[in-house]
Amino acid sequence: MSEIVSEKVDEIGRKLDELRDFLEDIFLTTEEYIFVKDVDEIVKNKRFNELESLDEI
Repeated sequence: MSEIVSEKVDEIGRKLDELRDFLEDIFLTTEEYIFVKDVDEIVKNKRFNELESLDEI
C-alpha cells in the first residue's frame, strides 16, 4: 500500500514540475512562483501536514 502511495506522490511531483515549468514561463508572478516552489518542496519531501487549505491563505 505504501509503495502505491509513494509511486503516486512521485507521479504527482513530476506533473507538478511540468506544470510549474510551464506556468513559470507564462503566468506566474514572483509571489506565485515562490508559493508553488514552497508547495513543490513540501510535496517532494512528503511533509503533507505542512500544507494549508487554500481557504486559509
